[in-house]
Amino acid sequence: MRAGNYTTLGEDRYPFNVWYDEENRAIHLTCTDPRLTDENKQKPGFFTEFNANPRSADYDPANFNRFARYLRQQGKAAPDEVPVHPRQLAQRARVIEALAADG
Repeated sequence: MRAGNYTTLGEDRYPFNVWYDEENRAIHLTCTDPRLTDENKQKPGFFTEFNANPRSADYDPANFNRFARYLRQQGKAAPDEVPVHPRQLAQRARVIEALAADG
């Protein structure tokens, strides 16, 4: 995370950080709360990524748009919003085809 390219969401002791990674075109959401650990009670915190690429396992256009709007509201680098299509894997081929046709 580059200094200055992220914003904080929440006022608590362990807020969430949100930023846009222009290189991989993904929005990241992280939290360092030590209460959030893996199954071995290690690796504290939380990390997730929202991507607008339907070929990505992190494809989630609605949340991608939601956090893109939030970043813009905070004056941070943010991608343009994308069309919202179903996320279900059973429909993914149709979504990829529709987005390719849109061009």
